[in-house]
Amino acid sequence: MDKNLALKLILIVVLVVVAAWTLYPPDKTLKPGIDLAGGTSLIYEIDTQGLDSEKKRELSSRMITVLRRRIDPANIQNLVWRPQGGTRFEIQMPLASAEARVKRQSFEEARSDLLAENVNPAVIMRSLSKPPEKRTEDFERFARGSAERLAILETLGTAYDERNSLRENSDELFSKLESMEAELTEGGLDVEAVKARVSRWAVLDEESLTEAAQDFLGGEGNVELLTEYVKTYAEWAEAVDGLTDPDTGKNVEYKNARRALDGFNLTEDQVNSCLDMSPKSAKRIRAIEVLKAAFPDREEKIDKVVAAFDEYYPFRGRLDDPKDLQRMLKGAGILEFRILPTRGDPEVDADEMAGYVELLQTKGPKYASDSKYVWCEIEIENISEWKVPNSIVGQFANKYYVLASNKTDEAILHGAETRDWSLKEAQPGTEPRTGRRAIDFQLDDRGGRLFSNVTGKNIDKPLCILLDGIAISAPNIQSRIFTRGQITGNFTKEEVADMVNKLNAGSLPARLIEQPISVKTIGPSIGADNRDAGIKAG
Repeated sequence: MDKNLALKLILIVVLVVVAAWTLYPPDKTLKPGIDLAGGTSLIYEIDTQGLDSEKKRELSSRMITVLRRRIDPANIQNLVWRPQGGTRFEIQMPLASAEARVKRQSFEEARSDLLAENVNPAVIMRSLSKPPEKRTEDFERFARGSAERLAILETLGTAYDERNSLRENSDELFSKLESMEAELTEGGLDVEAVKARVSRWAVLDEESLTEAAQDFLGGEGNVELLTEYVKTYAEWAEAVDGLTDPDTGKNVEYKNARRALDGFNLTEDQVNSCLDMSPKSAKRIRAIEVLKAAFPDREEKIDKVVAAFDEYYPFRGRLDDPKDLQRMLKGAGILEFRILPTRGDPEVDADEMAGYVELLQTKGPKYASDSKYVWCEIEIENISEWKVPNSIVGQFANKYYVLASNKTDEAILHGAETRDWSLKEAQPGTEPRTGRRAIDFQLDDRGGRLFSNVTGKNIDKPLCILLDGIAISAPNIQSRIFTRGQITGNFTKEEVADMVNKLNAGSLPARLIEQPISVKTIGPSIGADNRDAGIKAG
C-alpha cells in the first residue's frame, strides 16, 4: 500500500474518531434548535407613537439588529429573529432540555425556601411599639435561638425607647418655652431680645444669671420668670444635644442599631455571588462557609441550595427560560443620566456614604439601593480605568459599582410606562479649547428641558451616563446644557467610536412595548428524526 495513502487513511480514521467522541451523545453535545427541542415564540410590538412614516420604515429590522447584538452577539443561542411588518418582530427561542428545566426548578425552589427565612425589617420595627412582654416574645422569635441576634434586637429596643423618651422630653420642654414666651410678652419684655441672649445666659451660674436678668431692660420685675425661662431652655438644649450629637446622640445610636438589622437577612445577591464562583474553588468554599457562619440556623438550607445549583450548573445556559429573554429585552437601549455624590462635597454625609458601601459589600447592589441613592454597575474590568475623582465606588461579587443619585433634580430617567424624552443623535466631536476628541450629542425638546434643569443645578458635579443601567462615563458638568451637549475626556479614537455607537444604540427612535403581545409554545417536530438520519448518513 502506498505510504502516503496509509497516512491519509490513518488521519481520516483519527478525525472520525475525534468527531464521534466530540459529538457523543448527540442529545447532550448538540445544542438543539426550536425544531428539535421545541421552544417558545415571542412576538413584540414596537411603540411608534409620535414617529413619522420615514422613521417607521424598516423599524423592526433595525430593532432586531441592535437587540441581537446586545442579547446574542456571538449568535450561539440558536435564537431566530423574524420581522413581521414594520412594527413587529418574532423571536423563536429553543427550550432548554427537560433535564435542565427540572434541575433549574429544583434550584430555584431551594433558593426560594432559603430566602423565605428572611425577616422583613418593617415587621421588626413594628414590634418596637408593642408592650414590653409582647416585644420580648417577638424578639425571641426573630432571634431564632441566636444570642448574638437577640442582643442586637435588645440594643435596638433600648435605643428606640431612649430616643423616644428624649424626644418626648424635648417636645414637652419646647412647649413649655413657648408658653413662657407668651408670659414674657405679657410682662412687657422683648422676647426676640431674650431669645438672642438665652444661649449665653444658659451657661451662667445662679448668681450671674440673676444679675443678667436684673440688668435686662424690663427684667427688674421679671427676674424669676426670666431665670426660669433660661433654665428651661438649658434643659431643652441638653435634650436636643442628646438626640442630635453626631457622635453620641440617641439618633445616631438608633440609626446604628437599625443598620445592624441588615445582618439578619440573606439577599439573593449574596447567594448568587457565592454560587457564581468557580465550582470547588477554595474561594467559593470560603464564601459559603462565611455565609453559614453568618446564618447558622440556615446551614442545612444553604447546603441544599449549593447542591441543587451544582447539579443544575452543567446544564445551565444564559437563556434557559423565556423569562430570561424577556428580562434581557426589557429596557434594552435605554439611556439615562444621574449625578454622582463625591467625597469632600459639603452636601454629602461621609458616614452615610460609608454605610452605603458597607451594605453593598455585604448585601449586594439591589438591597443597598434606596430612594435617595442607587448602585450602578460600572462597565470596566479594572477599577483604575474609572477616572471619576472622589466618586463613591464599591465592589460586590467581582463587579464594580458606583453610587448615583436617585433624587428628582439629580437624575434624568425614563418612567416605567412612558419614554417621554430621547437622545436624537450622537457623533464624534472636538473640544474647542484643547482640540481633544469628544462626543457631541443632541436631545429632543423634552430631554433638553430636563437636562437644563439637572445640569443647571449641579455645576461642577460628575454626571453619570447610563446605558441599560450600566455606567459608561461620568464627565463633569461645566455649564448648563440644553438640547446640545458635549462629553469631554481623554478619549482614544476607538473609545469615541464605541461611545457614539452605544449612545446611538440607546437613542433608537422607538422602544419595545414592555410585554410581548404573543407568547406561544412550539412542540418539537421531525427535527429529531432528521438529526438522527443525518448522523447515520454521515
